[in-house]
Order: sequence, then C-alpha cells, then structure tokens
Amino acid sequence: MEKAVLVVCVFFCLLPVTLSSLGQRQRVIVKGRLLCGNAPASNIRVKLVDEDDGPDPDDDMDDGYTNDNGEFLLDGQQTEISPIDPVLKIYHDCNDGLPCQRKWRFKIPNKYIVDPEDSSTVMNMGTWNLEPIADDEERDCIH
Repeated sequence: MEKAVLVVCVFFCLLPVTLSSLGQRQRVIVKGRLLCGNAPASNIRVKLVDEDDGPDPDDDMDDGYTNDNGEFLLDGQQTEISPIDPVLKIYHDCNDGLPCQRKWRFKIPNKYIVDPEDSSTVMNMGTWNLEPIADDEERDCIH
C-alpha cells in the first residue's frame, strides 16, 4: 500500500514537469506610452502575465517600469500546451491619493501570440492617459 501511495505521489509531482516539456514556447511583445495628464508617466510598474485558470498559478512573463518619457517595452515568453492568455497589468498612482496603487488590466489579443523567433509582431498599445477611472479598475498593494 505504501508503495502505491509513493508511486501516485511521484506521478503527481512529475506531471507538471512532463506537461511543460510537451508544451510549445510562445512569445508576446507589448509596447506603449503612459501619461498622467499631459506629463509622461515615468517609473510606472508594468507587467506581462500569462493568466492561468484553476490550480496553476499565473506566470510572470516580463515586467519593468516606464522610462522618463513614459514608454515601456515588455517581451515575454512562456511554455504552455494550449495558447497562453497574456495580460498587460499597469500599476499607478496617477490622479490618486488613496493607499495602494490603481491597477489596469488589458487582455492581449491572440494574434499577438507568436513563435519565439518572431520579434516583428508587437502589440502597440499606443498612448494612454492614466487619469480616468476605469469601471473595472482594482487596487493592488502587492504586485
């Protein structure tokens, strides 16, 4: 009986490793520019995440901060069996005096999910003013 339990435990421990080796490497590149009013929004935290359902935790693909001109470029890769679900997350305090940071989420369309060797397909978010309050906006103290 103990041997059967050990075999089952080993199987479930190795399953995620086996499944990830069967998956396909996928890439997403996102760029954009952020403003707070008319001024560049510099030093704003941006993250590219593969959101997963179920017990599998979300995968951070890339993260960084906007430069002095409010610009960012994220380039992330992830191995999954099915298509990844990339989301751009922006954490900021523009037009805000409350604790924690405002969090904006943008789902990236599947047409921007490409082979790892493709560096020419880029999701250009354009320029966004962070002042407005989005209906589905959240607050986040730990990101």
